[in-house]
Amino acid sequence: MTPRGTRLACSLHSIDGCVGTFSAYPGDAPRSIKSVDPVQWDKPPQREVQQAMFSLIGDMGMTGTVVVLNQYQWRALASAKLVEPFYAAILWGASPMKVVEDAMLLSKGHHP
Repeated sequence: MTPRGTRLACSLHSIDGCVGTFSAYPGDAPRSIKSVDPVQWDKPPQREVQQAMFSLIGDMGMTGTVVVLNQYQWRALASAKLVEPFYAAILWGASPMKVVEDAMLLSKGHHP
């Protein structure tokens, strides 16, 4: 099994207008993540993330796949500690929105 891209380009937009960018890289084992870069903000955000966008980058540039999350979806991923599995789902061709759905259920106190 090979990853669908060489990296995942990530962009965070805070409620107060700050933009953060970073990348996540696939690991050698299927469905794994090798590393995630620290977020580089254009200015320090004072409020939480309002929107998060993720785009697969392959050998020829963008693959055309873009996943956009709203504030509640991103918050649920972070609180359920499912951010890296979400990245892995995009990079390895699984269902990233299933990871988000699971995180939303977990954040509401339900267990899938």
